[in-house]
Amino acid sequence: MIKRYYKKGEAVFRVGESSNAVFLLISGEVGLFFPTDLSEPYMHIRESETFGEMGLIEGELRNARATCLTDCLVVHIERADFDAKYEDADPLIRALVRSLSSRLRDANRKLSTQQRLAVA
Repeated sequence: MIKRYYKKGEAVFRVGESSNAVFLLISGEVGLFFPTDLSEPYMHIRESETFGEMGLIEGELRNARATCLTDCLVVHIERADFDAKYEDADPLIRALVRSLSSRLRDANRKLSTQQRLAVA
């Protein structure tokens, strides 16, 4: 695990990047942005919340941009550390997490598409 400070406006990750970590926000606020609208976050991440888990769980590239809305302190939990905890979890819990992650990704894609169509 690595702690890193970010300045307001700095990206934690961008669309299309490899999903090699999950993040825990220690202080500050992070916005998640659809690639179709970088002006308004579709989700606000606040202290003690995680983000970036979907790509790690599903082995997918990042499908959103995470940008610091304020100065932030973020803990990076690397894939190996996450995988060790995830693989030790009960099989039912792993299945539930994969299912929820997949459903959330599908919902985000639909929202992003609807948003793109509304702007056009």
